[in-house]
Amino acid sequence: MNPLLRAVAIGVFALVLPSCSIMDPDDRQALRDRLAAMAPEDMVLLRRTVLNAKGLNYFQQRPSNDQVGRLFCREYADGQWGDWKEEKRWEVKDVIECLMTDGLAVTFILCKDKFLYTEMSKKKGDIMAQQIPGKDAECRFDFDWRYEPEKLPEEIWKEESISFDDVIDVLVSLPAPPPGFIAPELVPLLCPLGAGPGWGCPSDPATEGDPPPEGGG
Repeated sequence: MNPLLRAVAIGVFALVLPSCSIMDPDDRQALRDRLAAMAPEDMVLLRRTVLNAKGLNYFQQRPSNDQVGRLFCREYADGQWGDWKEEKRWEVKDVIECLMTDGLAVTFILCKDKFLYTEMSKKKGDIMAQQIPGKDAECRFDFDWRYEPEKLPEEIWKEESISFDDVIDVLVSLPAPPPGFIAPELVPLLCPLGAGPGWGCPSDPATEGDPPPEGGG
């Protein structure tokens, strides 16, 4: 895992997400205005970064072996589909691993989709290797009832629920810009709100823009 990504992920993994304004409200409003002017596709990535951060914050508090869902597959042979059979469990620790290693714009739902696609591709690959004409397979993913998205906080799976303030709070809480950060122009606006030295900000946001202290003579 990229060391910077690990540092960022650990920072997100451990944070207690703030929910209110920091420092000067005018600084925060200026950042809201800048976010509102961003291209929609860039805001999608930033909102997914928030879903990733809040997803980690949620799942790290769940038992690591808790079942989030199960993969079922069935095979087609001799002109008919067979019965659905459970193939694999997807557990909390698998969700956390995906959120921490696949990039900060990867979300809980995208991790589920990746798991389903990867396992179904393996299943189809195994069948192709058998070289039996007409044989096929399909798979589906069933959430454990406790982890159905509609029963979870929207802030860990629903992009539309993420506000500009959510984006600001998570970015400020990160120890450094995410790898490939798409909006470096936001950094000067994040510094007064408390972004740390990893962003290139002064250690004390209140001193930003102050003249250097005069030396004693």
